[in-house]
Amino acid sequence: MKKSAFDDLVAAVRSDDSARQESAANKICSLNDPVSLSHILSVLKEDDPLTQRVMLWALRNYSADLDYAQYLSYLSSEDLGVREAALMLFIDGGQSAVDTLVTGVSSPHMAIQYASVQALGQFRAPAAIPALISAASSSEQDIREIAVMSLGVYHDQMIVPTLISALSDLPEIRLAALSGLRGRQLTRDELSAVLNVLTDECEDIRAAAVYVLDALTPGSLTADSSPYVRRALASVTAEVPVLTELCCDSDHSVRSAAAESVRKQKLNLEDTLLPLLSDSVPGVRRAAASALGNSTRPDVVPALIACLSDPKPGIRAAAAASLGNIGGEPVILALKEAANTNNPILAGIIKNALTTAEGKK
Repeated sequence: MKKSAFDDLVAAVRSDDSARQESAANKICSLNDPVSLSHILSVLKEDDPLTQRVMLWALRNYSADLDYAQYLSYLSSEDLGVREAALMLFIDGGQSAVDTLVTGVSSPHMAIQYASVQALGQFRAPAAIPALISAASSSEQDIREIAVMSLGVYHDQMIVPTLISALSDLPEIRLAALSGLRGRQLTRDELSAVLNVLTDECEDIRAAAVYVLDALTPGSLTADSSPYVRRALASVTAEVPVLTELCCDSDHSVRSAAAESVRKQKLNLEDTLLPLLSDSVPGVRRAAASALGNSTRPDVVPALIACLSDPKPGIRAAAAASLGNIGGEPVILALKEAANTNNPILAGIIKNALTTAEGKK
């Protein structure tokens, strides 16, 4: 494209007319000839975030011709749009872009270090792992934190020792490490390191450790002072005594989480759940009603039928769904009566439950 025509497009991008801006930006981003590349690079050097964004997007058409080291600084731009465009340029750049980011991790400029480490977390490229592991031991807290966060997206087991080591770092970094450890196969020593975190002074870190340990979390955490931690325990434990205790917890969010866990595991804890149908908190009543859907005890049916008169539609819907799953003539009669509601969404749920119940005849 001739420079005069290109300059006209740039002027349109900088105009106040959004339609002209969009049309011009689309035309620039469709360019792929060598002459236009020189125009793009020239405008990119101008200190204007809007045009920088467009030029960076346009450069994606020239990925094979770029020296990515020239574009590292845009990853740490003060303008979010420029940073996002630069990141996409690197993501499309393949191995050459990855190699440049790996080099950027060792930059003397902290902003480029940080941006390079952060970008490598988006790549999931094996070549990035050694650089990120190195960055995780940086003297700069921000670099260590973003390095640990970036490592967490990689599934390679070689990163686990680095994440375990980070459990002795600052709170933000410990939390990032635990996030990266979720769902991984850990050795006995690694599990022991996570278990030690259960005494951390920060409740969000203790809760994060629970999610890493999953079903291996000790039931003694029912005594933890934080409802956040007890709620996490409720969502991972399969121990009936632990769930029974948590269903009676003083915090309503823990009671709800415990009842929901009972439902997911299809456990028969009627003696624990039935009192929750009268809980003062609607969310607890709804969770309990849902959790009773697999019961075969005869006393559950009248209790759930009573819930069809609850003032909260969500609880009536949960009770209807559970009753439909249980079935039986009393259930069918109750659902037919409950279906006469002015709430169309609730009526639809009840009618679906009725269909399910009738199918069990």
